[in-house]
Amino acid sequence: MRAMDSNNLTLEDLGRKGYKMYQLKDGFRFGTDTVLLAWFTASFVKGSAPVKMLELGANCGAATLLISARKESVSIDALEIDADACEVLRKNIELNGLNESVEAYEGDVRELPQNVRQKQYDLVFMNPPFFKETTGPSSAKVGRCELNGCLEDFIKAGASRLIPSSGIMTVVMTASRADEVMKFMSDNGVKSFRFMSVHPAHDKKAEMVLIAGKKTNADTQLEIMAPLILNDKDRMKDIYDKEHTDCFI
Repeated sequence: MRAMDSNNLTLEDLGRKGYKMYQLKDGFRFGTDTVLLAWFTASFVKGSAPVKMLELGANCGAATLLISARKESVSIDALEIDADACEVLRKNIELNGLNESVEAYEGDVRELPQNVRQKQYDLVFMNPPFFKETTGPSSAKVGRCELNGCLEDFIKAGASRLIPSSGIMTVVMTASRADEVMKFMSDNGVKSFRFMSVHPAHDKKAEMVLIAGKKTNADTQLEIMAPLILNDKDRMKDIYDKEHTDCFI
C-alpha cells in the first residue's frame, strides 16, 4: 500500500458497530444514495449462511463497510478503478478489522480483474455514475459521470458474475434512468423483481430509485414497493440508526 498523506483525508463515524471511514477531501464523497443502497442490499441477506458479494465502483468503500456492519455473514470483493480511492478503501478495510471478509481490487468494470472473473457471487451491488458524460451537471464529480464505464458496462459486468438461477443484483440510480437500468438488466439475463422510488418529500417527484433483479430463467413479477420519503424523519432514523428488521421485501 502506498503512503497516503493524512492531510488529504477526513475520518467519518459511520454510526454503526463503531465503524469509521476515511474519505478523500477532494474526491467523491458518499451520501444518501450510498446509505440507501447498503440498506436495500442488506435486506436480501437472510439468515446466517455465508453470502459472497461483489461491489462495482466501490470508491472508498462506504457501501461495503455499511453492509459488513449490518451482516456478519457476508464476504465482499470491492472493485474500484481510481488508484487513490482504492488505496483509501484498503486503508478502511484495515481500520475496521475486515481483512478476513473484504478484499479490495483496483480495476475496471469493462475488464474485470482475473480473481473477480474466476468467481461467481450471490449478490452484486452498485452505485454507478448517475450521469452520462455529456449530460451531467457541471458540478458533478468524476465518480458521478460515465468517464470510466457507462451504466450498461456496470450492469453487464455485474450480471456476468452472478450465480445463475439465484444471484441478485441491486442498483441505486437517478430516477430519470430507471428504464435504462431495467432494460440493461433484462438484456443481460437479470429480471427486475423489486422497485422502490425515493422522494425528497411526499409531494415531490422521485429523485432516485432502488432496483433489484435476479439472474434466473424462471418467471418473475416486478413488485413496486411503497415509496421512500426522505423527509420522513422516523423512517430515515430507522434506516440510519437501526438494523433493518421489518423485512419489507
